[in-house]
Parts: sequence; structure tokens; C-alpha cells
Amino acid sequence: MPERQTFNTHKLVKQILYSLFISLGTIAGIFAILSFRGISIDLSSFHPGWLLAAVVFIVMAWFIDAMRLLITARAWGKKIPYRNALTAVLSCYFMSAVTPSATGGSPAEMLVMNRSGFSWGEAGSLTAICGILYQVTLLILLCILIFFFGISFTLQGILLNLLYSFLVFYGTLMFLLFFFLYREDLVYRMVNWGIRFARKRFPKLKFTDEDVIDWVKNFFADFKSGFRILCREKPWYLLWNVIGYALYFIFFFSVGYFALLALGVHIPAAKVIAEQVPLYLIFGFIPTPGASGGVELSIGSVFVRFTGAERIGMFVLFWRTITFFLPLFTGAIAFFRVLGASLGKTPVKGIIPSLSDEKE
Repeated sequence: MPERQTFNTHKLVKQILYSLFISLGTIAGIFAILSFRGISIDLSSFHPGWLLAAVVFIVMAWFIDAMRLLITARAWGKKIPYRNALTAVLSCYFMSAVTPSATGGSPAEMLVMNRSGFSWGEAGSLTAICGILYQVTLLILLCILIFFFGISFTLQGILLNLLYSFLVFYGTLMFLLFFFLYREDLVYRMVNWGIRFARKRFPKLKFTDEDVIDWVKNFFADFKSGFRILCREKPWYLLWNVIGYALYFIFFFSVGYFALLALGVHIPAAKVIAEQVPLYLIFGFIPTPGASGGVELSIGSVFVRFTGAERIGMFVLFWRTITFFLPLFTGAIAFFRVLGASLGKTPVKGIIPSLSDEKE
């Protein structure tokens, strides 16, 4: 087991370095282009105190997200420690930041929930439903800002095309998800096909058909039960998730508002939030780890008309440091503790700052 832990640790460290290299390289590239064009950095109205406010708001966003998850867990009759809920969301942020298209976030959250008393099926259904509501809340916020506050957003060219692509992709994904929930026979056909494919292509793998099918049956049963609990039996938890996510996004997107204030740029907070919502709908289409590179260029292209070329580089640096680098490193500490506890078969009781409050 120690060899497996070392392998996983080294692999994750490489992923972290890839993400950092792309992100920092893109930011450096923005400064280099500005310098090449003879545009100097303007810090004449710099107020660093607003950056402290931005850090406070991002931490509050984490706490709100953890509380959302903690309360949602009660729909399954589970009472998990708040520290475990906070670790779950921090682990999700970390793995989302170092995997292509943020695909690692959900499995990381599932791992912590599993170690907190959920079955894999229960953790999977919770994470899947919350992932759906994450996107739904972004769409609700966008509609509220447009139709009730009359605030417009600016997306052009490839960004606008990506937004349209997201809506088509997400709609198709939701259809397939609910289709397979009601066509269980097709799921087992796909599982049997996967078993035959694995035996043919990877003959050294050792497993029995019965074990795989039993695991899938248990997982699928828990998964369907989770959807039934939240969608039919306890729908108020769905409402709580939307409210929790809305508060999380308001605090999270406020980081951009404070970063602008730090540079002496005064834009209404609602306008700053409205400009970020559609971007976060399409960042999942960027295939780099944590969407690095594409995020910096996208946010820079949207906000340059507010900051001007003289301040855009510093804005991207401040914004990315607080919304990406800070949760990445904080989440890494939490997740590596979870990974070590999982591989070492150590119970996860409290994970911030220590993984285990009790020893076996």
C-alpha cells in the first residue's frame, strides 16, 4: 500500500505543476504582450485592503458551500461533521483545479462522503444531483440578473459559441441521465459489454462477473434511491441547494468586484457578477487542468473594457490568485490528508486541520 500511495501522490503533484505552469504562463504571457505593446502597469489607484476583503469573501464562500453539503447529507439521514463537509468541498475544488475539464472534483467529493458514512451509490447520487443544481443555479442567477435587474453580459466569438454548445451538451446529458434511470436494463447491458471488453483487452485483470454486476446493482439502487429522496420525498433539500449555491456564487463572484476596487475601478457588483456567470457555464469545456489558460484569457477579454489595458494584467493576477491558487493549495492539504487516510484505512473524523481526531 505505501507504494500505491507514493504513486498517487507523485501523479497528483505532476497534475498540480501542470495546472500551475499553464495558469502562471498565461498570466505571464498577458503581461508580456502588454509590455511588447508599450502598455505600462497602472497602480496609481491601488488599494490593497480590498484584496483582503476578497480573501474573506472566498473563505465565506467555502463555508457556505460546506454548510450546503452538510444540510443536504441529512436528506439521507446522515449527520457528518462540519469539518468533513468542508474537506469534501475543498477536495472538490482541488481536484477540479488539476484535472481536465474539472472532471476530478466529483470523485474527490465522493471519496470524502464515502469515508464519512455514505455508500458509493449514495455519495454518487448526492454528488450528481448537486452537480446538476450547480449548473441550474448559474442559469437561474443569469436569468434573474437579465430579466429582473436588466443587466446584460458581454460574450462574443468563441465564448458565445461555447455557451450555446454548453446548453446543448448539458440538455443532452440530463436527458441521458434520467433516461438510464428509468431503463435499468440498458445499464446492465452496457455493464456486460464492458466486462467482455475488459476481459478481451486486459486479460490480466482479475475479477468475477458476479462481483462486478453485484457492485453495479448496489450502486445503481443507491443512486436511484438518492434521486427519489431529493426529487420526490424531500424536495425542500433541492430548494436549499439552490439557495446555498446562489449564496456561494454571490460571495465567490464578489472576489472580482473587490479585485476591481483594489485597482481603483468602480463597477456595480451586480454587473461584475453578471459578467462572470456565463463564463463559469462554459469553463468546463476547456480541456486543460482546471481550465488553466482559457480561464485567464476569457476573464481578461471580458473585463479589459472595464479595467483598460493598463490594469487588466493585475486584475487577472489578483482574481486568479484568490479564486484558483488559494483554494488549490488549501484543497490540496485537505485532499492529501484524505488520500492518506483512505489508503491507510484510517477513519476520517475531523479533517481540518487533522484527518483523524480518534485513533483506532
